[in-house]
Amino acid sequence: MATGALAQSATELPPLEVETTKKVKKRPGSEPQVPVTQVSGAASDTDAPVVHSANNTPTDAAKVGSSVTVLTERDLDKQSKTFLKDYLQQVTGVNFSQNGPPGSTTRLSVRGAALKYVKVLIDGIDVSDPSGTETQTHFEHLLVGDVSRIEVLKGSQSTLYGGDAVAGVISIETKVATKPGFSQSGGAEYGSYSTYRGAYTAGFASQDGSNVALTVQGINTAGFSAASAGNEDDGYRNLTLSGRGEYFISPSVSVFFAARTYDAKNEFDGNVNPDPFGAVIFGDLANSGTSRQSAGRAGTRFSFLDGAFQNTLAIQGMRIERDFHDVTSAPTDSSYTGKRVKGEYKGVLSFNEHLALLVGADWERTSLANNSLPYQPEAEIIGSFAQLMIEPINGLLLTGGGRIDEHDAFGQFDTYRLTAAYLLPGTETKLRASASTGFRAPSLDELYGSYPQFFMPNYGNPNLTPEESESWDIGVDQGFMRGAYTVSATYFELDTLNLIGFNGDCFSDPTIPCLANVAGTTNRKGVELSSVAHFTESVAVSMGYTYVQTETPTNTRLPFVPRHSFVLGLDFQPIDKVELNVTGQYVADTFQSRTDQLDNYFLLSAKAAYEIVPGWKAYVRGENLLDEQYETIAQFGTAGLAVYGGVQMALPEN
Repeated sequence: MATGALAQSATELPPLEVETTKKVKKRPGSEPQVPVTQVSGAASDTDAPVVHSANNTPTDAAKVGSSVTVLTERDLDKQSKTFLKDYLQQVTGVNFSQNGPPGSTTRLSVRGAALKYVKVLIDGIDVSDPSGTETQTHFEHLLVGDVSRIEVLKGSQSTLYGGDAVAGVISIETKVATKPGFSQSGGAEYGSYSTYRGAYTAGFASQDGSNVALTVQGINTAGFSAASAGNEDDGYRNLTLSGRGEYFISPSVSVFFAARTYDAKNEFDGNVNPDPFGAVIFGDLANSGTSRQSAGRAGTRFSFLDGAFQNTLAIQGMRIERDFHDVTSAPTDSSYTGKRVKGEYKGVLSFNEHLALLVGADWERTSLANNSLPYQPEAEIIGSFAQLMIEPINGLLLTGGGRIDEHDAFGQFDTYRLTAAYLLPGTETKLRASASTGFRAPSLDELYGSYPQFFMPNYGNPNLTPEESESWDIGVDQGFMRGAYTVSATYFELDTLNLIGFNGDCFSDPTIPCLANVAGTTNRKGVELSSVAHFTESVAVSMGYTYVQTETPTNTRLPFVPRHSFVLGLDFQPIDKVELNVTGQYVADTFQSRTDQLDNYFLLSAKAAYEIVPGWKAYVRGENLLDEQYETIAQFGTAGLAVYGGVQMALPEN
């Protein structure tokens, strides 16, 4: 599938065969499916496209009512990019901007909603940072060398995933050994900006499905100037270790683990204007930052009633430490530490082939420490949820669920979620719709933060209440010629209200907190279009287009959200052993502020690979082949034309 236009695996439809019997399916490295989430007949084999995130239990794509994009390991290998964000920015509805070279702060939006509204999970681990001004994930440090699958679930999903899942959920799975015996994969690359990159994964699986896989990967680059007007290179290095495994005590009981850690350092620029109250002018500065994160999750899966009642019990923990040296700050050195501990339970009970109930509960404690606070604030939240999945007639799956959360600062908050998916009998047409609510809990910094060095000792406000969201979407997925051609169209709306805003009066009156909930609604609405055409076994073309319109309570647009984004991809195998991928992305009409409207830009990338021997490939790839001069954030630099060469291996070759 051509990743250039977002491998929309979730829109693939099953063959037109119908039977009446269903069997529970088990994918390697994942929980089994319950019957109601499967399509009947030939489509229910293990090759049918399956979505894991939409219902928090594996579900055949034809029965998913939410809007989901799926990227597989095969899709990722076609482009051999370095960072997770490099693939996500090709997904319809997703956009990135960055403060310069690799390792610099990265912004993300999903359907026009910023990164703080997106839940990010890696092997079920919440990797967001509770020590920041807002709780969000550092995508600038997420490499792709250990990734086997990415799912982007859009729309408010707090019912199944709790707070922060306002715009959606990005669920990432790392590599797992799926076939009995020893396996290994990896690669090495060198190229522009004196960039070295490598990754190696080793795995083993036994006949009973027990498995383990470990990955080491890293990058070291001289980079380029973070300031577009600068001349000094700002470098970056990252070493990441990760692993996961599962051991079957019996066919119905297993224990599993997932763990990861990274150690990264980057250089960055800043404001060189000596007047602190004057205009911000970015230029070369000897600033640097380090980030170290360690996280893990372990648990057990067990089933009763001959597999009809499936259960998962797990605990996870995360710690992140960030240190900065900024020559323009006072003091010049600062540090931040965030911690998370979470316990979780999920159960899926199948009453029959047409009815199932998902229930769950979780508890989470987060804490932060920094050199501006004399104490370490903590927050606890407890949640419970349930979702009913019912197939009243063949081909129609309805889900309805609700959740209750109790936060130790703001109390109770309730959310709901409804979806419908209908595969028209005898056709390749699926209709889908979803409606849901969500919330974003105030971060620890928003509740308790204090910055006397910046004249904001009363920055935080312990009386803040959650930001709220309402979202809905409706769409159609249409296949032709037994899935050789697919077209998908979605209309969406996402409203957020009770937003947390800044009150500048806190500078003159120390009794006024700097943050407060603000009345009004921010609206986001738009259209997502995608298509994939497999003309022959060796030629595939894909396309994705997103239109997003945003409006704040003050009648302005949201920053860093392009109104138009278009991606076109081509996968081509001209001769045996040669593979080509070409991807083009056009971004237009991006608003940053009343004084900064970013220029439109077009980026062209390509990769050519040659199979040297079975299991080994050599490749060359190019980024920004037209050497486009552009910015995703005003005054911050971007990469010019860049070329890289490398090798990939996967053994055994199949």
